[in-house]
Amino acid sequence: MLDFGSKDLGIPIIMVIFGLVLRFKPPSKINSFYGYRTTRSIKSQEAWDYAQRRIGGLWLYTGTILYIAINISLLILPASKESLSFIHGGIGIIALIIWIPFVQKELKEKFDEDGITKN
Repeated sequence: MLDFGSKDLGIPIIMVIFGLVLRFKPPSKINSFYGYRTTRSIKSQEAWDYAQRRIGGLWLYTGTILYIAINISLLILPASKESLSFIHGGIGIIALIIWIPFVQKELKEKFDEDGITKN
């Protein structure tokens, strides 16, 4: 039976929540409390704002797809719950971090070393 409270759904739910926050209500100023904090993203307020919105959108989209995919896999795959939990956890961790190099590349292309928008 499908368990919507399943621990398998923890990472996708976190991705959706943080995706919504970072996409639509990101931290307004560079801070050390929360947000997408990398060397490139904290170079300027403009780079910071871009990085928050970008990773937020990616996590929102990926978390939603992952949530749906995990629920479907729980319904149709004949593997044990333990095996599926292990697989879902691994995929969830990968989904969380896979976008970091892409956002970093975009920041490098869009902003110079001082965080100023390139022309």
